[in-house]
Amino acid sequence: MAILITGGAGYIGSHINKLLNKSGYDTIVLDNLIKGHEEAVKWGKFVNVDLGDESALKSVFENYDIEAVMHFAAFSSVAESVQEPEKYFKNNYENTRNLLKVMNEFGVKRIVFSSSATVYGVATEMPLTEGMPLGAINPYGRTKYFIE
Repeated sequence: MAILITGGAGYIGSHINKLLNKSGYDTIVLDNLIKGHEEAVKWGKFVNVDLGDESALKSVFENYDIEAVMHFAAFSSVAESVQEPEKYFKNNYENTRNLLKVMNEFGVKRIVFSSSATVYGVATEMPLTEGMPLGAINPYGRTKYFIE
């Protein structure tokens, strides 16, 4: 069984992939390479798939025995999200819904979701804790909040 790492050719995903492989886990790295870099995938199996392509995503789940997903695939610029909110809604929210739908179809129940401190809005105190009230104030933060 393997762990699927979405956004695994990006900074965080590629480091998680390295850690998991060095710890003995098999990994499948899924990335569309819009922001990621294939040369960052030095461990596991690389699959170039966009989460918006549901049939290609299903094919990944059909071809690999996936036991869990670590989801790092997202656009992450607050400034860009304000300029292009639809782009962020589609990529971060709709594509994650596609992933969750396919996971459900294949009985994969475990996911680690990489969220963001932006779901809390303007910090009133530090450090932030998960018990603090949510109040995302930009499209990027809202997409992360919607998925949470």
